Amino acid sequence: MKRWIIFLAVLALVYLYWRFYWFFRDPDRKIPTGKNVVSPADGKVVYVNKIKKGAVPIAIKRDKKIRLDEIAGEHIHKAPGKALYHVGIFMTPFNVHINRTPIAGIVQHMVYHRSNRNLPMTKTWIRVALNMKPYIKGSRYVLRNERNTTLFAGDLPVYVVQIADMYVKKIVSFICKHQEVEKGQRMGLIRMGSQVDMIFPEQTRTGRKVKIAVKLGQNVRAGETIIAEY
Repeated sequence: MKRWIIFLAVLALVYLYWRFYWFFRDPDRKIPTGKNVVSPADGKVVYVNKIKKGAVPIAIKRDKKIRLDEIAGEHIHKAPGKALYHVGIFMTPFNVHINRTPIAGIVQHMVYHRSNRNLPMTKTWIRVALNMKPYIKGSRYVLRNERNTTLFAGDLPVYVVQIADMYVKKIVSFICKHQEVEKGQRMGLIRMGSQVDMIFPEQTRTGRKVKIAVKLGQNVRAGETIIAEY
Protein backbone atom coordinates (compact mmCIF):
# COMPACT_ATOMS: atom_id res chain seq x y z
CA MET A 1 0.00 0.00 0.00
CA LYS A 2 2.83 2.37 0.92
CA ARG A 3 4.54 1.73 -2.45
CA TRP A 4 1.34 2.63 -4.29
CA ILE A 5 1.11 5.91 -2.38
CA ILE A 6 4.71 6.76 -3.28
CA PHE A 7 4.10 5.80 -6.92
CA LEU A 8 0.96 7.95 -7.14
CA ALA A 9 2.75 10.84 -5.43
CA VAL A 10 5.58 10.67 -7.99
CA LEU A 11 3.05 10.59 -10.85
CA ALA A 12 1.29 13.62 -9.39
CA LEU A 13 4.57 15.54 -9.12
CA VAL A 14 5.53 14.66 -12.70
CA TYR A 15 2.13 15.81 -13.93
CA LEU A 16 2.31 19.10 -12.00
CA TYR A 17 5.83 19.74 -13.33
CA TRP A 18 4.68 19.11 -16.90
CA ARG A 19 1.38 21.00 -16.63
CA PHE A 20 2.57 24.14 -14.88
CA TYR A 21 6.25 24.42 -15.86
CA TRP A 22 7.41 22.23 -18.76
CA PHE A 23 4.36 23.00 -20.90
CA PHE A 24 4.93 26.78 -20.64
CA ARG A 25 8.66 26.72 -21.37
CA ASP A 26 9.80 29.41 -23.77
CA PRO A 27 13.32 28.75 -25.09
CA ASP A 28 15.19 31.35 -27.11
CA ARG A 29 15.48 30.63 -30.82
CA LYS A 30 18.08 31.56 -33.41
CA ILE A 31 16.10 33.33 -36.15
CA PRO A 32 17.54 32.73 -39.65
CA THR A 33 18.43 35.74 -41.76
CA GLY A 34 17.62 36.15 -45.44
CA LYS A 35 14.50 35.99 -47.58
CA ASN A 36 12.51 33.17 -46.02
CA VAL A 37 9.37 32.18 -44.13
CA VAL A 38 9.96 30.48 -40.77
CA SER A 39 7.77 28.04 -38.91
CA PRO A 40 5.24 29.62 -36.53
CA ALA A 41 5.12 26.50 -34.35
CA ASP A 42 7.00 23.51 -32.99
CA GLY A 43 5.65 20.16 -34.19
CA LYS A 44 5.39 17.86 -37.19
CA VAL A 45 4.41 18.83 -40.73
CA VAL A 46 1.16 16.95 -41.44
CA TYR A 47 0.53 18.30 -44.93
CA VAL A 48 2.21 20.44 -47.59
CA ASN A 49 -0.24 21.29 -50.37
CA LYS A 50 -0.01 23.50 -53.44
CA ILE A 51 -3.46 24.61 -54.45
CA LYS A 52 -5.07 26.74 -57.13
CA LYS A 53 -6.76 29.30 -54.88
CA GLY A 54 -9.81 27.08 -54.44
CA ALA A 55 -10.42 23.82 -52.61
CA VAL A 56 -7.88 22.41 -50.17
CA PRO A 57 -6.93 18.82 -51.15
CA ILE A 58 -7.72 17.37 -47.71
CA ALA A 59 -11.14 15.80 -47.21
CA ILE A 60 -12.42 16.52 -43.71
CA LYS A 61 -16.12 17.30 -44.17
CA ARG A 62 -17.87 14.03 -45.01
CA ASP A 63 -15.22 13.39 -47.67
CA LYS A 64 -15.84 16.81 -49.23
CA LYS A 65 -12.95 19.19 -49.77
CA ILE A 66 -12.90 22.50 -47.92
CA ARG A 67 -12.32 25.94 -49.42
CA LEU A 68 -9.44 28.21 -48.52
CA ASP A 69 -11.76 31.05 -47.59
CA GLU A 70 -13.37 28.79 -44.98
CA ILE A 71 -10.00 28.72 -43.23
CA ALA A 72 -8.47 32.13 -43.91
CA GLY A 73 -11.34 34.39 -45.03
CA GLU A 74 -12.50 35.81 -48.34
CA HIS A 75 -9.51 38.17 -48.78
CA ILE A 76 -7.29 35.11 -49.40
CA HIS A 77 -8.27 35.44 -53.08
CA LYS A 78 -6.34 38.73 -53.29
CA ALA A 79 -3.00 36.98 -52.75
CA PRO A 80 -0.51 37.35 -55.65
CA GLY A 81 0.17 34.53 -58.10
CA LYS A 82 -2.02 31.71 -59.39
CA ALA A 83 -1.47 29.20 -56.59
CA LEU A 84 -1.04 29.05 -52.81
CA TYR A 85 0.81 26.78 -50.40
CA HIS A 86 -1.00 25.29 -47.42
CA VAL A 87 1.22 23.86 -44.67
CA GLY A 88 -0.11 22.21 -41.50
CA ILE A 89 1.95 21.75 -38.32
CA PHE A 90 0.58 19.48 -35.59
CA MET A 91 1.63 20.17 -32.00
CA THR A 92 1.49 17.53 -29.27
CA PRO A 93 1.23 18.42 -25.55
CA PHE A 94 4.99 17.81 -25.33
CA ASN A 95 5.97 20.48 -27.88
CA VAL A 96 6.85 24.08 -27.02
CA HIS A 97 3.54 25.91 -27.43
CA ILE A 98 4.78 29.47 -27.92
CA ASN A 99 3.99 30.50 -31.52
CA ARG A 100 6.19 32.89 -33.51
CA THR A 101 5.70 35.21 -36.48
CA PRO A 102 6.70 33.66 -39.86
CA ILE A 103 7.91 36.90 -41.50
CA ALA A 104 8.65 40.53 -40.71
CA GLY A 105 5.84 42.90 -41.58
CA ILE A 106 2.55 44.36 -40.41
CA VAL A 107 -0.31 42.52 -38.74
CA GLN A 108 -2.88 43.40 -41.39
CA HIS A 109 -5.80 41.25 -40.30
CA MET A 110 -6.90 39.20 -37.29
CA VAL A 111 -10.10 37.13 -37.02
CA TYR A 112 -11.09 35.02 -34.04
CA HIS A 113 -13.58 32.18 -34.60
CA ARG A 114 -15.32 30.96 -31.45
CA SER A 115 -16.57 27.37 -31.17
CA ASN A 116 -19.40 26.04 -29.02
CA ARG A 117 -17.76 22.61 -28.88
CA ASN A 118 -14.16 21.91 -29.81
CA LEU A 119 -13.53 18.47 -31.27
CA PRO A 120 -10.63 16.34 -29.96
CA MET A 121 -7.42 15.96 -31.96
CA THR A 122 -6.73 12.51 -30.48
CA LYS A 123 -6.96 10.64 -33.80
CA THR A 124 -4.43 12.92 -35.43
CA TRP A 125 -2.15 12.66 -32.40
CA ILE A 126 -2.23 8.84 -32.68
CA ARG A 127 -1.65 8.91 -36.45
CA VAL A 128 1.28 11.31 -36.02
CA ALA A 129 2.79 9.16 -33.24
CA LEU A 130 2.48 5.99 -35.34
CA ASN A 131 3.48 7.76 -38.58
CA MET A 132 0.19 6.78 -40.25
CA LYS A 133 -0.45 8.83 -43.40
CA PRO A 134 -2.53 10.79 -44.14
CA TYR A 135 -1.98 12.25 -40.69
CA ILE A 136 -5.22 14.22 -40.47
CA LYS A 137 -7.66 11.81 -42.11
CA GLY A 138 -11.21 12.77 -41.13
CA SER A 139 -10.03 15.59 -38.89
CA ARG A 140 -13.07 17.87 -38.83
CA TYR A 141 -11.51 20.01 -36.10
CA VAL A 142 -9.75 22.07 -38.80
CA LEU A 143 -13.03 23.93 -39.33
CA ARG A 144 -15.07 23.15 -36.21
CA ASN A 145 -12.68 24.19 -33.44
CA GLU A 146 -11.80 27.55 -31.98
CA ARG A 147 -9.22 29.25 -34.18
CA ASN A 148 -7.46 32.54 -34.64
CA THR A 149 -6.42 33.66 -38.15
CA THR A 150 -3.71 36.32 -38.49
CA LEU A 151 -2.54 37.86 -41.76
CA PHE A 152 1.06 39.11 -41.83
CA ALA A 153 1.79 41.48 -44.70
CA GLY A 154 5.45 41.71 -45.72
CA ASP A 155 7.33 40.68 -48.87
CA LEU A 156 4.39 38.30 -49.30
CA PRO A 157 1.16 37.79 -47.36
CA VAL A 158 1.31 34.91 -44.87
CA TYR A 159 -1.77 33.64 -43.04
CA VAL A 160 -1.25 31.84 -39.73
CA VAL A 161 -4.22 29.87 -38.37
CA GLN A 162 -3.98 28.76 -34.73
CA ILE A 163 -6.41 25.87 -34.10
CA ALA A 164 -7.31 24.83 -30.56
CA ASP A 165 -7.82 21.29 -29.29
CA MET A 166 -10.83 20.09 -27.29
CA TYR A 167 -8.83 20.43 -24.07
CA VAL A 168 -7.59 23.94 -24.82
CA LYS A 169 -9.00 26.70 -22.64
CA LYS A 170 -8.15 29.49 -25.06
CA ILE A 171 -5.78 30.84 -27.68
CA VAL A 172 -3.68 33.65 -26.25
CA SER A 173 -2.41 36.39 -28.59
CA PHE A 174 0.60 38.60 -27.85
CA ILE A 175 0.12 40.88 -30.87
CA CYS A 176 -2.60 43.16 -32.25
CA LYS A 177 -3.88 44.47 -35.58
CA HIS A 178 -1.68 47.09 -37.34
CA GLN A 179 1.32 46.16 -35.18
CA GLU A 180 4.74 45.95 -36.85
CA VAL A 181 6.50 42.66 -36.09
CA GLU A 182 9.90 41.09 -36.65
CA LYS A 183 10.44 37.60 -38.08
CA GLY A 184 10.44 35.01 -35.31
CA GLN A 185 8.81 37.30 -32.76
CA ARG A 186 6.55 35.65 -30.16
CA MET A 187 2.97 36.00 -31.40
CA GLY A 188 0.91 33.86 -29.04
CA LEU A 189 0.25 30.64 -27.21
CA ILE A 190 -2.13 27.69 -27.65
CA ARG A 191 -2.63 25.54 -24.58
CA MET A 192 -2.32 21.71 -24.72
CA GLY A 193 -2.23 19.84 -28.07
CA SER A 194 -3.15 21.92 -31.10
CA GLN A 195 -2.40 22.70 -34.74
CA VAL A 196 -1.08 25.70 -36.66
CA ASP A 197 -1.68 26.14 -40.39
CA MET A 198 0.13 28.45 -42.80
CA ILE A 199 -1.17 29.75 -46.12
CA PHE A 200 0.99 31.84 -48.47
CA PRO A 201 1.29 32.44 -52.25
CA GLU A 202 3.72 30.83 -54.67
CA GLN A 203 5.29 34.21 -55.39
CA THR A 204 6.08 37.46 -53.59
CA ARG A 205 4.46 40.81 -54.31
CA THR A 206 7.40 41.63 -56.61
CA GLY A 207 7.13 38.34 -58.52
CA ARG A 208 9.88 36.29 -56.85
CA LYS A 209 9.16 32.57 -56.80
CA VAL A 210 8.55 31.01 -53.37
CA LYS A 211 10.08 27.55 -52.86
CA ILE A 212 8.96 25.12 -50.14
CA ALA A 213 11.84 24.01 -47.89
CA VAL A 214 10.09 21.37 -45.74
CA LYS A 215 8.48 18.00 -46.41
CA LEU A 216 5.67 15.88 -45.03
CA GLY A 217 6.52 14.30 -41.67
CA GLN A 218 9.37 16.70 -40.90
CA ASN A 219 9.77 18.02 -37.34
CA VAL A 220 10.00 21.82 -37.20
CA ARG A 221 10.82 24.46 -34.60
CA ALA A 222 9.08 27.83 -34.25
CA GLY A 223 11.19 30.75 -35.41
CA GLU A 224 14.09 28.53 -36.54
CA THR A 225 12.97 26.08 -39.21
CA ILE A 226 12.67 27.61 -42.69
CA ILE A 227 9.34 26.65 -44.27
CA ALA A 228 9.91 28.43 -47.59
CA GLU A 229 12.50 30.61 -49.35
CA TYR A 230 12.22 33.32 -51.98
